Amino acid sequence: MKVEEIRRVAVLGAGIMGHGIAQCFAMGGYGVSLYDIGLDVLDNAMAHIRENLNLFAQEGLIREDEIERAQSRIHPTLQLKKATQGAQFIVEASPEDLSLKQVLFEEVESYCSSETILASNTSSLTLGDMGKRVKKRDRMVITHWFNPPHIVPTVEVVKGLHTSEQTFDTTFELHRRIRKRPVRLLKELPGFLVNRIQVAMVREVFDLYEKGIASAQDIDDAIRGSIGFRLASIGPLLTADLGGLQLWLRVCENLLPQINNSIEPPRALKRLVDAGHDGIKSGKGFYDYQVDFSKEQLDEVIQRRDREFIRRLKKLYWNSSQEQ
Repeated sequence: MKVEEIRRVAVLGAGIMGHGIAQCFAMGGYGVSLYDIGLDVLDNAMAHIRENLNLFAQEGLIREDEIERAQSRIHPTLQLKKATQGAQFIVEASPEDLSLKQVLFEEVESYCSSETILASNTSSLTLGDMGKRVKKRDRMVITHWFNPPHIVPTVEVVKGLHTSEQTFDTTFELHRRIRKRPVRLLKELPGFLVNRIQVAMVREVFDLYEKGIASAQDIDDAIRGSIGFRLASIGPLLTADLGGLQLWLRVCENLLPQINNSIEPPRALKRLVDAGHDGIKSGKGFYDYQVDFSKEQLDEVIQRRDREFIRRLKKLYWNSSQEQ
């Protein structure tokens, strides 16, 4: 399948990730079939997409007249066959359940063209396992989006053992055309690229918190105003080049023996979870929240987060996305 042949996309799963992915393809000009097994899920998804598009317009990323056009390209459906027949690119965003994904891909393959690309938004499963019942596995690929998917620029495009070069290249170019910043992962491995780096970082963060080195607020402020500030504009390898590799070698020699290298879950995290704390949803995590935190207040927090992310997206990525 060549990217020029892709006209319609199917997104399987309309939850937090699925509806954001559908929005991106619709904003990119593609017709989108959005499938889920629950009508209430689809209704909520379409409402959220409308809110997201309004927010994009308010922040100047799209024009007001693009809201209706983008939403009109999305067609919600409860019928898997209807969603997938005639689609040239299908991405599943279903729950992280291996048996569910195996059954889903097997059924989808029976409905779609033999050339249709089958993508998964999995964050932990492999194409080898998910595609065991798929006959034509060279058209399978992973496209790992990040929450909130309609805002975060990066999508990891992961090549499996059987993924063809054309599938890999077409998938990369398709996401570039919808103004994402896809990155190529030439091999499958647990956690892919970003999550492995993120987990390595937060292991040390949790350990510093556990040791009482600094408060949660000071840890967050320190990272936001230093590493986070730099990495929003330049990546870690360019940071090393600019700082000097001899310096970085000395820093690694000095600090790596002191860095936490445990393979056990961080004690600070486990202690909070064992006590029944789940962050903002339960009223306590690394920070304390009011116990009667309402859905409206949670929505307000998410909207504030999204506005800040959108402004960063516009400044750092959106205006230059067509120069790739």
